[in-house]
Amino acid sequence: MIGKIEIDEEKRERIIDKAGHLADEIGAKYMACAPATFGAICDAFRSEDIELFSPETQEALTQGMIGLHGGVAMTGVGTCGAVVASTFIISYVVGVTTEELSKNGNLNYAASVPAVEYVIDRFEEDYGAIDCLRVRYNRVQRALDLMDPDARILEMTFALYEKEKCGMTSPDFEGGRDQTPPVRGARWAVEAICDLLGMEPEERKELPPHLQGLGMQEMAPKLQKVVEALKELGWGRPNEKISYRDYRTFKLKGKKGVEEKRLGSLSAPKKEEYGT
Repeated sequence: MIGKIEIDEEKRERIIDKAGHLADEIGAKYMACAPATFGAICDAFRSEDIELFSPETQEALTQGMIGLHGGVAMTGVGTCGAVVASTFIISYVVGVTTEELSKNGNLNYAASVPAVEYVIDRFEEDYGAIDCLRVRYNRVQRALDLMDPDARILEMTFALYEKEKCGMTSPDFEGGRDQTPPVRGARWAVEAICDLLGMEPEERKELPPHLQGLGMQEMAPKLQKVVEALKELGWGRPNEKISYRDYRTFKLKGKKGVEEKRLGSLSAPKKEEYGT
């Protein structure tokens, strides 16, 4: 657990700016959003003598982050690696332990709220999505399957041909690469982390009023009355072992109607009916 750390505005701005530039450098070096974002955030705080992870732990975690690049394992279908890495560090700084979570599942919200407010919502605003395929398509109108070698060649050709549009190979940080997901994701995550570090550890886990009381331990006793009422009404047909469509047929035509309707109950045509 990381204790409270006061970060003045000047230091905060330095860390945010450092994270953006490092995400640009590491992203261009590794061509991988998750490890670039993760490393940039850690190194930016370390540059101001705030160590989120030891160098050894950071290196070990970075190895795991590589597989989260490109929408999980370069498939494109999962969440953008910059969002994943940002959310990972924010969750770590919030500091909910597994022991606490086992006693109060509602604490899942504690790590989620700052990730949504600082990173996810802003990805939606800027890129129109948080999944890798749509983020890439909305940025540059290209979203190729990175597991296809030919597609990978086309993507890199496009990056070199449209340097300003792609941003990854643009020489101009502020006008080109500054708009890439690792750069913006790292900066937004740093904002969240600076605010979280300024709180006492227990304060980071406090939930907004509208999310309080939603844990299973708290809701179960209250919902039990609803459950009993639904059971009494027969909601969901708990005693039926057939599909809804068959259920309708059963009500209209009885068991015989259901059996006649099923393909498995039909006999094979006789030989003389379909020829030799």
